[in-house]
Amino acid sequence: MTSHMTSRMIRRFILLYICAILINAFGCTPDRENSVVVVFMLDTLRQDALGCYGNPRDPTPRIDQLARDGVRFEHAISSSGWTLPAVGSLLTGTWPTIHGAMGKGVLLRPIRTEVPTAAEILKQHEYRTVAIANAAFVSPMVGVDRGFEVFDHKYSYNDDARTASEVVDLAIEQLARNDERSSFYFIHLFDPHLTYAPPAGFDAKFTNGRASPPLPVTAATCLEMQTGPRRNLPPTPEDQAYIRAAYLGEVNYMDSQVGRFLDELKRLGRYDNATIVVTSDHGEEFWEHGAFEHGHSLYDELVRVPLIIKPPASLGVKVEVVEKSVRILDVMPTIFEAHGVAQPESFEGRSMVSMMQGRPDGERPILSESTLYGDEKIAWRTDQYKYIHDASTGPRGIGELYDWKQDPGETHNLAMQKPEVVTSLRTHLFEFYFDLRHRAEGMSQNHPVDLNPTRIRQLQSLGYIR
Repeated sequence: MTSHMTSRMIRRFILLYICAILINAFGCTPDRENSVVVVFMLDTLRQDALGCYGNPRDPTPRIDQLARDGVRFEHAISSSGWTLPAVGSLLTGTWPTIHGAMGKGVLLRPIRTEVPTAAEILKQHEYRTVAIANAAFVSPMVGVDRGFEVFDHKYSYNDDARTASEVVDLAIEQLARNDERSSFYFIHLFDPHLTYAPPAGFDAKFTNGRASPPLPVTAATCLEMQTGPRRNLPPTPEDQAYIRAAYLGEVNYMDSQVGRFLDELKRLGRYDNATIVVTSDHGEEFWEHGAFEHGHSLYDELVRVPLIIKPPASLGVKVEVVEKSVRILDVMPTIFEAHGVAQPESFEGRSMVSMMQGRPDGERPILSESTLYGDEKIAWRTDQYKYIHDASTGPRGIGELYDWKQDPGETHNLAMQKPEVVTSLRTHLFEFYFDLRHRAEGMSQNHPVDLNPTRIRQLQSLGYIR
């Protein structure tokens, strides 16, 4: 052996030794070669539907195990209470007003072209980018497909979306096509969304033997429960419990399919070094504040969502639960830091890696905005209070104030009792919101597209879309 080769071997040993010390001391980004990033966007999944967030009925054993392998964020706040602006914020790392993907009813605006998506950036870094998605609100027509090398999408509404089993079949098929590049998977499961129709084995698991009215549970089912003397009133507590049980059956079924994908990662030996995220765009209302479904409000049953991140083993995670409030728009900055990808200037979210490693982290402004139906709402959250305001009135009037720590169900509006707190939070909210609006005025005008189901089915019949 030559002295030159010996010298090279010594230098290599020293470098490996230093890297080992850094991994133990600070955590280290994983080897980006052939790394795997998986984001499960579980549509309409309430935080309290998961066992790891306190549900006693054990509906999510597979996701709960993932949480034990990673980090659970106790207070993760979505950017909105409905799908498009929330998914837009996840994929762009910025606020709905900036990415622009909002709207009313079926007239929705796509993500602004000048706002890059995470998939576009990762593709530039030679990641293979794959999405399996459902529903018109997560479609190419609103720009969600941008940057995905594979975007397997079905236009659907409440009653014709692909099941979790079908989606996971497609995702596993894509996983088998690994071409040695690093990969990013965005897997959108729709099952907890109306219509609630869990398959056999899951349909009666949480209903305590009740089978009437029969599944599926639809919006019409709920209206039928509100006829006669209960007209314009919520369904009876017994009917509400049945509807929630049908919903929980969908969650339980979806959990089993998430687990099936995780099993495949383990079989391939790719689980330990994978970054896996489980989150939701929004929750679901079950008449806590008088409404059903979602898109009407910004209460916590909608905007406080589950967030679990299992990082690669090399990251050096030291905590199991993060209590500090974070935003869904922080997810992509976290993934980028964990995988050594440079953050674009467009990201307004902040990486949560420091929290996961047990290091101090500063406060984050927490805004939720946009409603699909009715008046525009905006909400501002601090470490104690949440303030909800009707954006159409501007900075005038008095909104709703809740002490979310003492009153997590947001049942006691304190606005009249604490006018000084209202004034302070309203001022901060509108300073922040008006700044976003001012910046958005200088950006492109993203024109709305018509996602009316009749029009979509006409386009499908003509072969323009799948």
